[in-house]
Amino acid sequence: MRNRRRSLAVGAVGLAAGLLFTACSSSSDSSGDSGDVGATTGGSFSMAIEKPPALTPTNCYDLYCAQVNRTLFEGLIEFQKSSEGALEPVKTDMAKDITTDDDGKTWKIEINSGFTFTNGEAVTAQTFVDTWNYAAYGDNGQQLGFVMGPDQLNIVGYDQVASNKSKKMSGLNVESDSILTVELEKPMGQSLFYNFLGGPQVLPLPSTAIKDPKAYEKQPIGNGPYKLEAPWTNQGMTVVRNDDFAGEAGNADEIEFKIYADNNALWADLQANELDVASTLPQNALVQAESVLGDRFINDEGGLQYAYYGYPANDPTFKEKDVRVGLAKAINWDEINDKIYFNTRTTATSFAPDTIPGGGKDVCGDSCVFDGAGAKELIDGAGGVPGGAVLIPQLSNETGDVQKAICNQIQTNTGVKCTPQIYKDFGELIGAVTGEKATKGLIYGLGWIADNPTIQNMITANFSSTSPYNDLGYDNPEFDRLLQEGNAATDAANQIEKWQQAEKVIYDDFRAWATQFRNNIGGYSTRVSNVDISPDGIVDLSVVRVNS
Repeated sequence: MRNRRRSLAVGAVGLAAGLLFTACSSSSDSSGDSGDVGATTGGSFSMAIEKPPALTPTNCYDLYCAQVNRTLFEGLIEFQKSSEGALEPVKTDMAKDITTDDDGKTWKIEINSGFTFTNGEAVTAQTFVDTWNYAAYGDNGQQLGFVMGPDQLNIVGYDQVASNKSKKMSGLNVESDSILTVELEKPMGQSLFYNFLGGPQVLPLPSTAIKDPKAYEKQPIGNGPYKLEAPWTNQGMTVVRNDDFAGEAGNADEIEFKIYADNNALWADLQANELDVASTLPQNALVQAESVLGDRFINDEGGLQYAYYGYPANDPTFKEKDVRVGLAKAINWDEINDKIYFNTRTTATSFAPDTIPGGGKDVCGDSCVFDGAGAKELIDGAGGVPGGAVLIPQLSNETGDVQKAICNQIQTNTGVKCTPQIYKDFGELIGAVTGEKATKGLIYGLGWIADNPTIQNMITANFSSTSPYNDLGYDNPEFDRLLQEGNAATDAANQIEKWQQAEKVIYDDFRAWATQFRNNIGGYSTRVSNVDISPDGIVDLSVVRVNS
C-alpha cells in the first residue's frame, strides 16, 4: 500500500527535514574520522531526528524511522560501498544464503541461527513469512506492503492478500526453522532481488507486533544491536546496547535520538555541543557551516536523490521539443547551486548519480548545458512559447529565492515571461498538473529519493506509463519496454545497460530532465568521531565513537 509520495520540491531548501526517504538499511564507509584520537568503545551520544510517523518496520517509509530502526533491527540485506564508490546490496550477518535454482523464479533464503528479539523470541523463517504476510494484508494498512507486490518483489499470491481475500501469500513457504522459499510471478536476477529485499526493507517483526500492533508501536521490540528500554515520546527516545545481539556490537553504550521540530534549534545545539550528530542542517547554516564546524561539516556528493523539472504531456505550451530544450538551457544551475545552495548540490546530467551502479553518466548531453543565447535561438526557431509565458512552482513554505532566480534567468536569456506560482502543499501542486483544470504553462518541478541504489528505482515511478506517480503523463512504449527488459534480465551488466537505454529515451524525448543531485549534508560535535552519512542518507550509528 503505497500511500506516501517520495518526492521533493525543486526549490526546497531544507535538504532532509520533513522529507520521505529510503527505509532500507545501510552501511557506511566510516570516512568521517576527524577527531578520532582518543576515541573509545562505550559512552553515549545524541542524534537529531524529526518525529517519525511510525517505528513499526512494516509501516516505516521515511528517513527518520529508518534511522532509528537501523539500530533496533537486523535485516537480510544492507548496502555497502563498492571499490568504485557505488552502493551495492550484500547479505547481513543474519542472512546465511540467498539462492535460486530456477533462474530467479523461486528463491531460497536461509538465515543463521542465534538471532533473537530482545524479548527472547527466536528469529526464524516463519518470522519473515508472518511479517511479510502482515505487511501485505490490505486491511493492516502497512506502508511497505507494496514491496511484496508487482512494483517490487511480485510474490505469488500478493494480490489475494492485498485485497483481503487471503491472509497468506501462496508464494511464501517455510521449509524449516532456518529456510523459507519465495516464489515470484516472474523470474528476477540476483542483483535486483537483493536490491528489492534491501530497500525499502521489510524488517522482521516479533509475534507480539502482529497480535497487538498498537501496543508494539509504543515500544518496538527488535533484533538488532540496540534496544528501546522505554516507550518513545514526542521528545525522542533512547536506545541501549543489546548485549544478546548475535551480530557485530555497536561501539556506544547508549544513543539518544532527539526530536527537533525546528532545524534552527538543531543548529544551535550542534554548535554548542549539546547535540552530537545531525544528518541535516537548516538553509541559513550552509553559508557558515564549514567555517564553524571545520572537518566536522559533512557535505558529500552522491546522495541518492535528485530534483527534476518536467513538461506535462497534456499541455500544448510545451508541444515543441526545441521549446522544452530551450527553457532548460536558459537556467544556469551551477550558479544557483553556488550562490543559493552554497555548493551543497551539484548539477545533474542524468537521473542516477555515480553512487548507483551504472550511474554518473552524462545522459543529457548538450540539452542540459547552460547557453542563454542558444536557448533563445531554439525557442525563437520553434515559433516561441505559446502565450509567451511560463510558471515555476513554489510551495508556500519555501523562501522563493530559487524560483525567482530561475525566472530571472529564463526572462533575461529568452525573453519569455516567467512567474513563480505558489501552492500551499504538494497535493495542490500535483493537482495543478493531474487535475481536470490543469494549469497551463507550468514547468512541473519535484524530485525523487531512492528506495534502493538502482537506475530502475530512479526512473520507474516518475516515468513508467503504468505508475500512479507519473504526474507528467509521460508515455513512451520504448521506454516501458526497455525498463521491463532490464527488470527481467538475469545478468547484472545487461540489466544496467537496458536501464541506461531507457533513461536515454527520457532525455531524447525531453519531457523531463534532472536538474540537481542533493548532497548529503550534516555535522557532528567535538564529542564524537567516525561519523559518516551514507549515500542513502543513513548514518551508521553503530560505528560512531565517543571521544575520551
